[in-house]
Amino acid sequence: MERPEFVRAEWELPSFEVGRDNWVAGDGYAAVTPAGGLVLVAHDETTADALLGRAVERAREQGFASLQLYVLNRDEQQARLVRIHPFELQTNVLTMWRGLGGAQPEPSWPDGTSVRTFERTDASPVHALLDEAYRGWDAHYVPLAHDDWVPLMTGDIEFDPTVWWLAERDGELAGCALWWSGGWLKDLVVRQSERGCGLGGALVRQGFAEFARRGKQRVGLKVDASNPTGALQLYERLGFVTERKEQIWALSL
Repeated sequence: MERPEFVRAEWELPSFEVGRDNWVAGDGYAAVTPAGGLVLVAHDETTADALLGRAVERAREQGFASLQLYVLNRDEQQARLVRIHPFELQTNVLTMWRGLGGAQPEPSWPDGTSVRTFERTDASPVHALLDEAYRGWDAHYVPLAHDDWVPLMTGDIEFDPTVWWLAERDGELAGCALWWSGGWLKDLVVRQSERGCGLGGALVRQGFAEFARRGKQRVGLKVDASNPTGALQLYERLGFVTERKEQIWALSL
């Protein structure tokens, strides 16, 4: 289920038009997100199909090539949608967790790398690095406008700049790990030229150490199982275990 506060945050984005990008019908709700995602909840099949039709029409108006729908295990309504409409399976997304169990060792950083926490003036370079990294391997990635990205990320109720770590080399952003305050790793990216030296693992271990100090019992994340950068293998080496699998289905427009 969508967090209510996350839905409200999307409604408040500059590019989200309430009443044009979301609809309520009977017991159902649907929305087209600024990144081309489809949110649809309806227990009645007729309502679900009608809402999907509105979402498709709006997505075409916005120029999206496809709509992406997360399908959870055992969600019969979503399973029906992808079964009877021409959705195609895009990828699997794994939810992973790692227990902390007390104090965690501090990370060892690659030579020449400095690390600090996020400041508001870092928003543009951080967002640019995320876009660069995700576009590099995900053909379906739809970047958010910067004016949407900033309030969505820094306006989240779990935003805490003291757990957003930025790694720099010679004054240039080399990688970052953006955690939510509850111990959830929202984004981890390392610039391609910096990969293979242990920076990604160090950024994650920084989170282990800090959240253990804060008394958290475990940390979590989601990862695309088809990510070719080795992210899944990194998380497994760091002790994360898969708890749940979701699927992303795409409806071409």
